[in-house]
Amino acid sequence: MGMRLPVEDDFNDIIGKAQKGQGIATEALADQLSLPEESIRSARRGEFVESDVSALARGLGLSASALLAIGRNQWYPAQPPATEGFELIATPFYDMHVNAYLMWDPETRDAIAFDTGTDPAPMLERIQALGLSLRTLFITHSHDDHITGAAGFLSETNARAVMSRREPGVDFETELIDEGYTESVGCLRVEMFDTPGHTPGGATFVVRGLSRQFAIAGDAIFAGSMGGANISYKDGLAGVRKILSLPDDTVIASGHGPLTTVGEEKRMNCFFNG
Repeated sequence: MGMRLPVEDDFNDIIGKAQKGQGIATEALADQLSLPEESIRSARRGEFVESDVSALARGLGLSASALLAIGRNQWYPAQPPATEGFELIATPFYDMHVNAYLMWDPETRDAIAFDTGTDPAPMLERIQALGLSLRTLFITHSHDDHITGAAGFLSETNARAVMSRREPGVDFETELIDEGYTESVGCLRVEMFDTPGHTPGGATFVVRGLSRQFAIAGDAIFAGSMGGANISYKDGLAGVRKILSLPDDTVIASGHGPLTTVGEEKRMNCFFNG
């Protein structure tokens, strides 16, 4: 796709996710850091004062260098070169976008998809335009913005859907899978591992077989950040570490925001401190 997707989270979103995830009241955080409460509230609103943001990073266990670079608007992940057999398809979600992904064997044209986004029509158009046969729809997690229209999408393509059995149910038929599940479609080999925290059964799918390795991560990780840890902050952090244990040149394809790589995120993800 041609558009340059903005990084999903600003510095204040990241601070908010870390504070909420750790359950630290603003009053307690202010006491801990000897910062005025209003300075913390101002930072949460998006007012960038470098000394305050640096202190908040330390107090919340975030990477201060990464958070400051994002706050200064000095960072955007280097985009990997186009890979034959892989496409990002972004659909509108309020004033942002949600990502779905299409992958295929360039020889056999057998294909797989990851989520549908808010509208499956663009994905269906690409499948038809590229002459692909969709075999499986992999669900990273069951939030509506990622799977709207999945039932119709499945009937149009005659594909099957698979999803972690730990994830809340959906209104279309799915095969429930566990960590370690593997599937081969053409040259593509998919392996699933659990990355809960944002949801109970969030899944990351590692895909090998093209010129690059991909990790389709849903909302477990974003460029510089991660999805809100609605279920468990500890599990969310563990999921980030698990994804970042993959080889550095692995392309991370998140549910929102631009593509990034494991190497880039080891350096610039605010929730990863080595």
